[in-house]
Amino acid sequence: MLCEKCGKNDAKVNLITVMNGQKHEVWLCENCVKDIANIPFLNSMAQNINFPLQGMLTEMLSNTESNKSSIDNNKIKEIVCSSCGLTYNEFKRSGKLGCSDCYKDFKVVLEPRIKSLQAGVKHVGKIPKVKGRELVQKRRLKDLKEEMQKLIIDEEYERAAIVRDEIKKLELYILERNNAANVLQSVKEENCNE
Repeated sequence: MLCEKCGKNDAKVNLITVMNGQKHEVWLCENCVKDIANIPFLNSMAQNINFPLQGMLTEMLSNTESNKSSIDNNKIKEIVCSSCGLTYNEFKRSGKLGCSDCYKDFKVVLEPRIKSLQAGVKHVGKIPKVKGRELVQKRRLKDLKEEMQKLIIDEEYERAAIVRDEIKKLELYILERNNAANVLQSVKEENCNE
């Protein structure tokens, strides 16, 4: 796909914004991304919010370029999804993956890009306000258990013991919290029955 601004170079960056319910999308080459001053919907967006979009895009591109150089480009070009058969060149051209297995097969390409765009590579999602604390604690408990298993495999028993103690504290806290919630629920039910 060619850059929508200059019409000469391959478009490597897809900018999508949704403002007032309207979706705006533009494909740009690396050179045009560095000079985004003449893209109308980006100008209006930048005026509405004080956000250094130019700096962010330049940083993203420099991060992806530096990550590319550390990976053998020939190996990247040979990547093909084991399930759907999507090639790296097709992915690069369309910017879209073909199936869920593409994430595993293109991991060497996707992970550095995702890391440059957000805090991590694990999707955490939004946490509801009502049950949020409970979900966070359960997720933390799961992560601690996984960490302890890895430490045991690596024979780091002292650190595994520390993590085990954290797990016990967290499980006890969750249990006490559940018991308190059950007591409150039974009190509410008794009050309703009276």
